[in-house]
Amino acid sequence: MGKIIDQQFMELLKSLTLHMNLSLKSGNMGSKRSKAIGSSVEFSDYREYMPGDDFRRIDWNAYARFEKVFIKLFMQEMETQVTVFSDTSTSMGDQGKRETGVKIAAAFSYAALADYDSVTNVLWSRGVSKSDGPRRGIKSFNSMIDSLEGHTYDGQSDLYQSVYEWQPKLKKGISVIISDFMFDHNLEKVLRLLFYKKQKVVLCHVLSKEELNPVFDENAMLIDSETGEKMDIETGISAINLYKKHLHQHCNQIQSLCNKYGAHYIMVSTEDPMEKFIARLHSVR
Repeated sequence: MGKIIDQQFMELLKSLTLHMNLSLKSGNMGSKRSKAIGSSVEFSDYREYMPGDDFRRIDWNAYARFEKVFIKLFMQEMETQVTVFSDTSTSMGDQGKRETGVKIAAAFSYAALADYDSVTNVLWSRGVSKSDGPRRGIKSFNSMIDSLEGHTYDGQSDLYQSVYEWQPKLKKGISVIISDFMFDHNLEKVLRLLFYKKQKVVLCHVLSKEELNPVFDENAMLIDSETGEKMDIETGISAINLYKKHLHQHCNQIQSLCNKYGAHYIMVSTEDPMEKFIARLHSVR
């Protein structure tokens, strides 16, 4: 597998400011601002320095006393926990969807790390297959991406099982779900659980060009990439129009559930330039 996050994409991430605001009333100290806890200039506590921290916050008196590097933390500043759930089932292993999914995960991870938040990447199919994090500081970005790029895509999808396995580790924060949602996903149960865990949810629905606009020249047999189930279909304009109708209904259903639970829904085509997706993140609040 070749590199997905190349220098050109890194320059794109660095050139655009990504805003994912979430007001927290409690949590670990960090650099996210909270409306609930008073003035940001009111000193609160120390923590050990981590790569990527602002060196101007280093307390040199504490260093002289303890021979360890600490930074000052302030009452209004709070760390947001960002959890990125990436679907690594067989259907997401298609080259276009895999690359798009990794880039989306990279964009959220980079934005959070650059804003001194903590990031955990959770890779899942029928359950959680791998996790990386929590990580802090932009210097940890490259090793996080290596983990994403090197993962094998296989198995069936079970989003609810995966989120249910992980939910004991969730604190109030942001959960990003990246998937093609081509499965019986129990999405309402997932959103209800994340809502209960005080998560601000962003659903990134990744679809390939062929899934959005299928083209069949003759009758065909469709094979489910995850279950191996086969289906003979008659093709033609009427069949394609029927498929598009059902896809439209499927996407609208996901959008409606997101609206019900206050989640953000973003559909991403593998044909779209990533600049378009990243620009849309400015609307995530």
